[in-house]
Amino acid sequence: MKAIIFILSILFSSTFVLGQSYNMAIGLKGGYPGYGSINAKRFLNANNALEANLGSGRYGFWIQGLYEWQHNLPTPGMQWYVGVGPNIGLQSNASSSGSTFYLSGSGLLGIEYTFENIPLNIALDLGPVIQLAPVFGFGWGGGAAARYVFK
Repeated sequence: MKAIIFILSILFSSTFVLGQSYNMAIGLKGGYPGYGSINAKRFLNANNALEANLGSGRYGFWIQGLYEWQHNLPTPGMQWYVGVGPNIGLQSNASSSGSTFYLSGSGLLGIEYTFENIPLNIALDLGPVIQLAPVFGFGWGGGAAARYVFK
């Protein structure tokens, strides 16, 4: 009986490890919206993750939150993902003393690779951005990230 439990626990652990190659990663992400941000990604389970970006620019700052669904690719360490989430920002106007509040939503499709022998994850994604405030509009965004991996 102990042997069966031991074998099942190894099989369960192996399946879990193949589904995700790290628990959390922190680094930098460049692209639009935000142009440059501190980036963090945390897995909730083998197939779902939360990603957060905090960025600033010449005239303001923004925060982005994403919920992502991860999917394995045949290459070990490589996954593709889709995600959605809100963007909130505040930008000061250079010509006046006021600030403008921005609210938008992003969708994304991406690919990421986690190196096996070094604690590094790289990612590339792109997708639509729908601006809700101060005016309604559509755009396109994307980014590249390099993150330190915590296994």
